[in-house]
Amino acid sequence: MPNLRTLSSKERKRVLEQLEKQYGCETKSLKSYVFLYQEKRKKYFIANQGVFDLDLEKLRVEAIGLYLCCKLGNNELRLSIEGSQLLGPKSKKNILLLNDKEFHEWIRGRDVEKETELEGFVIVKHNDDFLGCGKPVRDEKSGTITIHNYIPKTRYVRSED
Repeated sequence: MPNLRTLSSKERKRVLEQLEKQYGCETKSLKSYVFLYQEKRKKYFIANQGVFDLDLEKLRVEAIGLYLCCKLGNNELRLSIEGSQLLGPKSKKNILLLNDKEFHEWIRGRDVEKETELEGFVIVKHNDDFLGCGKPVRDEKSGTITIHNYIPKTRYVRSED
């Protein structure tokens, strides 16, 4: 396997508790999945137990499962785009709503200025769509809050504007 290790039940429980604490989400639906961790990049993946029924030694495997989130300092978890789409509908806190103008900036990979009281990583949402994670950061000089965009460059929407 590509430098992934299966989490113990104790480690998995800690990840689920952190997701519940940080985003107020119900994680019961994730309990049936196997959690994998990539040490080098500090990324968590989830996979169906059936993936281990395959003879992976005969295959050239680049990745296994769905990239859920990455682990950052202070035990914070930053959801991937797919992680936000999976957990966003079940989350009750740290959800930042974007208007149409902010949405168009966001999907182009730009940071967005927006007033918010939220702190730490937030799930970014527009209408019914969950777009990934951002982090509000206040500029001490101007007092403006910028939501840092974590969409990978390869996933930006390209445009002329």
